[in-house]
Amino acid sequence: MLHKTARYALAGALCLALFSCGEDEDLIKIEELSNDINAATAIIDSLNYQVETSNILIDNLRAQVDSLDRVDAKLLAEVQTLSEQVKKFKNLYTEQQRHNKQLRSELERMKVEKQADKQVIAKMRSESDSLNTALLGAHTRILRQSDNLKRMQLDLAQVQDQLEQAKEAQSAVHVLVATEAFLKENGYLKTGRKLGLFGKSYKLVKKLGADAANVQKARVGSPLLIAGELKGIADRYGKLEEGQDYTMEKTDGQVSVTFLNDMLEGVDLIAVVKE
Repeated sequence: MLHKTARYALAGALCLALFSCGEDEDLIKIEELSNDINAATAIIDSLNYQVETSNILIDNLRAQVDSLDRVDAKLLAEVQTLSEQVKKFKNLYTEQQRHNKQLRSELERMKVEKQADKQVIAKMRSESDSLNTALLGAHTRILRQSDNLKRMQLDLAQVQDQLEQAKEAQSAVHVLVATEAFLKENGYLKTGRKLGLFGKSYKLVKKLGADAANVQKARVGSPLLIAGELKGIADRYGKLEEGQDYTMEKTDGQVSVTFLNDMLEGVDLIAVVKE
């Protein structure tokens, strides 16, 4: 009788132990899935923060495109593509947040009941992995597109700088200041006598190079300081007329010249100074 009672007690203890092991195993699986969800959520949240900076880039580029004199179709298309990718990421992120909420609720229920449904867990893990994989892919595409747009933005800035420099060059008067001897030796100046009666004439006969030494730029209406004593200013048609094309004021060994004629904008001139 004693042995029979002992057998029943041992069987009960084994059943209890097996049941407890089963409970512990279920709780471990639930805890593992919870930890995985928390880790993945933290990563996706950080990606979402990075995507927010892409929205700032989109706004800046749209404003930049609007400010252009002409529509840059390629840049506009790239901005639109990035905008669509960000929208897709946001939709996936919203879906992931909703899915995680449902997942946590289901895991809490399993914890209370101390029983894990293996099929449900497997299904939830698969759905979560699919969403996270899609989000990672969307984020990678956004990064690639953002970097491409940043390169285009830099290229556009360089082009705009070049355009500004070109506009400035077109509106500025280019003046090569040098002596008569220097100008002749370097092929810039031709001199002569008008009808042999009216003094020496000057004429520019060679285009000023961008790298020509002593070239100064001045805007029409703004003074240009020239060192030395000025003998005359000429373009490719001949001498400019003081009072008509420019005014001149001598100050402390220098001459302040102000151009008056708007037709001189973007024109090459030579200013002949005494030796």
